[in-house]
Amino acid sequence: MNPASSQVQTLSFVFDNENDQLLMVQLSADGPLKRKHSGIKGQIEMDEDTNAAAVRSLQESTGLEIGSVVLRGVVKTVNIDNQASGIWLVYETSRFSGELNGNVPGRLKWVDILNIFNLQMEGFVQELMSYLLDGESFFEGTVRITNNDEVVESDIRICNTI
Repeated sequence: MNPASSQVQTLSFVFDNENDQLLMVQLSADGPLKRKHSGIKGQIEMDEDTNAAAVRSLQESTGLEIGSVVLRGVVKTVNIDNQASGIWLVYETSRFSGELNGNVPGRLKWVDILNIFNLQMEGFVQELMSYLLDGESFFEGTVRITNNDEVVESDIRICNTI
């Protein structure tokens, strides 16, 4: 596999436990992801710890002050059309302060956790959401998708409980 076609990134979620809400990004880029919802995506710099990368990307994208993050899962996505792959380190936090001041391509919005599955989500995010919402498990797996963000196969499983 061509190393340029594979990358490791963070995918982070902010929980407001007081109001039972989850911060989501409604994507704005043209194409199959337009208007779908996702978490906060971030790059990991070469000399950066992965937890620090998740905190940094959350702070840069939301304007919130992030106290700490917890690694909840590792999900590999494979695009069956172009063979590109990505490894997503899935983080969560409920430790934040400050005012939401978005700096992402799209719209940040708080979503009621009870309504989360009524949203149209990015394919692999939809697949991992129930594991993320259980609040206790560490999960890992692979999601195969198409160029049109259709999930062809999903194998996400719980590895252990936190």
